[in-house]
Amino acid sequence: MKHRGHVLILGGYGTFGSRIVRALVLKGFKVTITGRNQSKAQRLSESILHDQPQIQVDIACFDVQTQLNEYLVKLKPDLVIHTCGPFQSQQTDIAQDILQSGIHYIDLSDSRNYIQAMSELNGLAKQKQLTAITGASTVPALSSAVLQYLKNQFDIQNFKSVKIGISPGQRTDRGLATTQAVLSYVGKPLKPWVGAGKVRYGWFDTYLQPYPNIKNRLMSNCEAPDLDLLPMVFDIKRLTFSAGMESQLLHRMIGLLAWLVKWRLPIKLEKHADKLLKMSRWFDPLGSEDGGMHVHVLGTDNQGHTINKTWYIEAFNNHGPQIPAIPAIIMAEKILTTEYQRGVIPCVNQIPLEEYLLELKDHKIMTTILD
Repeated sequence: MKHRGHVLILGGYGTFGSRIVRALVLKGFKVTITGRNQSKAQRLSESILHDQPQIQVDIACFDVQTQLNEYLVKLKPDLVIHTCGPFQSQQTDIAQDILQSGIHYIDLSDSRNYIQAMSELNGLAKQKQLTAITGASTVPALSSAVLQYLKNQFDIQNFKSVKIGISPGQRTDRGLATTQAVLSYVGKPLKPWVGAGKVRYGWFDTYLQPYPNIKNRLMSNCEAPDLDLLPMVFDIKRLTFSAGMESQLLHRMIGLLAWLVKWRLPIKLEKHADKLLKMSRWFDPLGSEDGGMHVHVLGTDNQGHTINKTWYIEAFNNHGPQIPAIPAIIMAEKILTTEYQRGVIPCVNQIPLEEYLLELKDHKIMTTILD
């Protein structure tokens, strides 16, 4: 069967990578799963082939830090999707090597510094006539799509306040990289942004967020690329971004760690991410597989009327992790099947909300807008 392009997925058997693999093979792309664990890659491949025996899924296990260039030459992919977090601790060397090799690039970065550093590769990408999409995940891809939708739907001229938050289900899939990313900023002062209002600390400013169909969630300050990128596109006076755990007890325990870090406790929490992730699983009996995201906006329309809306997306039965995988799936198809813009592009306003939700139509996911 003729394929539509060859996609190499770094970390292809991970929480998000595996979902991207499954979606792209069904869309007719040749996919190569990469990682250092042969058995995990093999299990994913066999699972896909069991459901779709006519599909070819390749495996290439290697160390991305030392063998990437060798395998880029050997495998000759058209596009590489980088899912190997945490991006907070990475430089852009992998992206640079991929672009230098003449290959399109997508990452799922949720790191403000990483996405900013990617802009330095814009000249290289344009010189090579390549597209490099950075931040192809829920934030900023979905959050920006929601703001644009609300702006158009309610004729919002300016946003006085935007409050965004994400809370996964306690029993949903979450990997070590996500845990390391969260622990990297807990209790630390967050880099300032337009609309911050004051110095903010990770996992502080806690509030209770109601949801239409899932449990109410405690939410606290979180690092996200939206803090830098959204004010560049939308007229936002005040912007906050938060994350929360379904278990309020677990959420408050992380809050205690945040206070200890703020009080200069000499410990790097991210170095203990593996143990803390395992400990967090002790709370699984208290939670569910249901998660959610909210985008609250307060603004004015062109007649000066106040617009006060909250958009929700709720995912049930462990379908939440599919949401961050969608942008890479959509952008891979756009890059490989259309004449897409060249250069390094943060994934802001690249995917309309309707297109995003269409990709989720077969999953147990619901959206709501409330006053």
